[in-house]
Amino acid sequence: MTAAPEAAPAPQTPGAPVPVEVLTDEELAILAGPGGLVVAPYLATLPEAEREVALRTAYRGLLARGIVDPPTPAALAAAVGEPTVELQVREDVLSLVTLRRGASATVCVARSTVLGQDYWYAHVVRDVVLVEQVTTDGQHRFALAAAATLGDLLLDAAVHAETTDGTGPEIAVADPDEPPTEVVEHLGSALVRADVVVRVPDDREPELLGLFTGPGGAWVLSAREASGGPVVARPLTRAALDGLVRELAGRAVSTAAAVSAAAAGVR
Repeated sequence: MTAAPEAAPAPQTPGAPVPVEVLTDEELAILAGPGGLVVAPYLATLPEAEREVALRTAYRGLLARGIVDPPTPAALAAAVGEPTVELQVREDVLSLVTLRRGASATVCVARSTVLGQDYWYAHVVRDVVLVEQVTTDGQHRFALAAAATLGDLLLDAAVHAETTDGTGPEIAVADPDEPPTEVVEHLGSALVRADVVVRVPDDREPELLGLFTGPGGAWVLSAREASGGPVVARPLTRAALDGLVRELAGRAVSTAAAVSAAAAGVR
C-alpha cells in the first residue's frame, strides 16, 4: 500500500504578510531591551521577583531554540564590569529586531471585540512593513509585507468587514468618562473598537482616533494626545472610513520614505 501524498500547503494570498517568527514578551525583553512603543501585556503583570525568573527562563528557551548563542569568552571578557553582555543573535531574528527598532513610523492599534482584546503594530522601514500582533498573554507574532499594502492591512486590522455607513450629527464630548447618551448608543452597537495612532520620531501630540465599526455603522472619536482639546464623535460613511484609514497608512509610508531619502542624502 502506498502512502497518500501530503496535501500541498494553501497558496499565499498575493500581498499578504509572510509570517516570520513568534516571540514572547520575555524573549523580546532580552533581545530588544526595555522601552519602545509596543506593549508587553504579560510581563507587565509580573512582580519584580517573578519577572527575573521569567527572563532567565526565556533566555534558556532562546538558547534551546538556537535563537541566541552562549556568550563567547571574548564577549565575557569585554563585559567585565558592565551590567550586561552582548548577545550573539541568530541572523533572521536580529534582522527582525533591527527593523522593529529602526522604524521611521509605526501604526499602533489597540483592538477590542466580543472575543477580547489584542494589539497590532505596523513598523514601517523604507518599503517594508514589519507587522506585529500581540495577544494579551504576551505572544508577539511577526510577519513581513510590502509598504504598498499597508492601507489594506490596516483596514483588515482596524475595521469590521461588514461595516456600513454611520448616520447622525457630529457630537462634541466634553467629558470622555461620561459621554452623552446618544454617543453611547451609537458606539455601543459597534462590534470592533480600534484605537489607532501613527507614531513618528519626535512627535508631541499625535492624533488619537477611536474607530467604532460594525453592521450598525461607523463612528470615529478623535483627539490629540496630551492637548487637553475636546473629543469629537462623528459618523462616517464606509467610503469615508476607508479613505481615513488609508490616509493614516499613507502618512506612515510617506514618513518612512522621507526619512530614508534624507538618510541617503546625508550619506
